[in-house]
Amino acid sequence: MQKQQQSENNLVKSYIRIISITLVLVIMVVIGAKHFTSVESIGAQSIHREHNRLLYVLAMVKSQWLSQGKPQRLKLSWENLASGSAKQLKNDKLAGEDNIILMSTFGWPMLKSASAQGCVELWQQLMARNLLDMGVKVNYQTELEICHFATAQSGSISYQVSSGRVIFTGSD
Repeated sequence: MQKQQQSENNLVKSYIRIISITLVLVIMVVIGAKHFTSVESIGAQSIHREHNRLLYVLAMVKSQWLSQGKPQRLKLSWENLASGSAKQLKNDKLAGEDNIILMSTFGWPMLKSASAQGCVELWQQLMARNLLDMGVKVNYQTELEICHFATAQSGSISYQVSSGRVIFTGSD
């Protein structure tokens, strides 16, 4: 009788272990799924913050352009305002150009070259941030004169060079 009770006890312990391991795995899957969906939303929030930042920067640039008498070229000096990002760009080739941007007659920053590379350079000059660090893909639509900055998380910013219009498209 003793051996049968011991066998039953071992079987019950085994069932308890199997159930415990299954519960732990289920909990880990649920937590993991929630974590990875939150990572995607963080990326979309990041591009949304950059959109808001771009709007503020464009307003500052236009204000500076108006206060200086509407010049065709405008020198931006972000290194005096920002501590980290602009100093990091000092090592890039854009810092050697003293961050001079071309302005339209309506007060919007223009591209030095009508290409995706021109969009990248304009972004770096305005935002003092490297797009490669953010994982952003850049396209330029020649016929509409639109720079399109998109992330893998389905968030994107479009900047229409001729009008200064900025559009954010989220993941929703």
